[in-house]
Amino acid sequence: MTVVKILGLIVWLVVVPFCMGLVFLPLFKERFKSVGTVFVAGYILFFTALELVGIPIVLFTVYNGLTIFTRWFTPLILVLSLAGAGIALWEKKRGYGLSFAGFDRFKESSPEEKIVMLLFLGLVGFQMYMSFTRASFDGDDAYYGVQAVIAQQVDTLYRVNPYTGRSAPLDVRHALALFPVWEAYLGKMCGIHATIIAHSVVPLVLIPLTYVLYFQIGKALFGGKGKQLPMFMMLIALWQLFGNISIYTTETFFLTRTWQGKSFAGNFVIPAVLWIFLCLFVSGEKEDTIVPKGMKNQGKWLGRAVHTNIGEKGLWILLACLNLAGGASSSLAILLSCMMTAGFGFLFSVRERKFGILTKAGFSCVPGGIYVLLYLLLTHGIFVP
Repeated sequence: MTVVKILGLIVWLVVVPFCMGLVFLPLFKERFKSVGTVFVAGYILFFTALELVGIPIVLFTVYNGLTIFTRWFTPLILVLSLAGAGIALWEKKRGYGLSFAGFDRFKESSPEEKIVMLLFLGLVGFQMYMSFTRASFDGDDAYYGVQAVIAQQVDTLYRVNPYTGRSAPLDVRHALALFPVWEAYLGKMCGIHATIIAHSVVPLVLIPLTYVLYFQIGKALFGGKGKQLPMFMMLIALWQLFGNISIYTTETFFLTRTWQGKSFAGNFVIPAVLWIFLCLFVSGEKEDTIVPKGMKNQGKWLGRAVHTNIGEKGLWILLACLNLAGGASSSLAILLSCMMTAGFGFLFSVRERKFGILTKAGFSCVPGGIYVLLYLLLTHGIFVP
C-alpha cells in the first residue's frame, strides 16, 4: 500500500506536471527546450489550471467542493499531460525534441566544476532531508494546514472556520488562493492525510523545483559562461541555508514554511517572472544552427528559422499563465507579478525600441488583472456568491 501511495505521489507531483510542460515545447526556441524549462513551465500551467477550475467551484459550491473539484480538475490535467506527451513525440519526429545538453555539459566540465556542482547537490539533499525529518511547525498551520484538512475530510472549500470548526460564510480573503486545496487534492488522490502532504511531501518537490528555476535563471544570466553556473547555484544554496536572519525572509519561508502559499509566492512566482524576462532579453540573440535530419532543399536548410520565430510568443504565453498561477499562492503574488511584468516590459520595450513589447506585457497581465478585480469585488462586498 505504501508503494502505491509513493507511486501516486510521483505521478501527480512529477510525471503529470512534466508532461503538461511539454505542451509549450513547440512554442520555445531550441535553447529553452531543456528538461528544467519544461518542468518549471509544467508547474506554472498546473497551477493555472488549478485556479481556472478551482475558483468557480470555491465561489459557487457549498457542499462536496473537493469532490466536484476532483471530477473537473483531474480530467483536465490528464488531457493536458497526454497532449504534452503527444506533442513531444511529434516534435521528436520533426527533429525538435527535448535538449539534454546540460547533462553532456556536466560530463565535459572540469573537475573543479564537477566538485562544486556535487557540493551544491549535497546541500540540496541536506535541505530536503531536514525538511522531511524535522517537519517544522508554524503558527499559520492553524489556518492554512487546517483548511487543507477540512477540504479533505469535510469536503468543503473555505466554508468552515478553521479556528472553531463551525460552518461559516465563504472566507473571501483567502478563497482565491487555492494552495491548501492543491494539498487536499494530493491527499485525496494518494490516500494520504493532508497534514502529511503539507509537512513531509510538498517540501520534497518544491525545494528541488525552486532550485531548477534558479538553475534556469543562472543559464540565462551567464549564457555561454557555463563555468560560473555551478558557483552561482552553490551560492544560492548557501544563501538559503543561512538566510534565517528573521522570521520574515524568503529563505526562512523556503525551508520552514515550504508548504504555505506565501513561501511559493516569494521563492517561485517572483523569481519566475525574472526568469521569463531574462529569457526574453536573450531570445533575440543569435543561436547555433541545429537542423533536423533530412530537411534540405536546393542546398538550403529549411524549418529552423521559421520554427524559432515563435519562440517569444511561448514566453509571453507562459508569463500570462504565471500571472494567474501565482494567485494559487497568494493574492498579493499576482499584484507583485503584474507590477514586475509592467516594469520589466517597459524596460524591455525601451531596450528594443518596440512599443509592441509593452502591449504584449499588458496582455500578459490580463489574467492577473481579472483575478485582482474579482478579489476586490469579493472583499468589498460588491460581488457576493
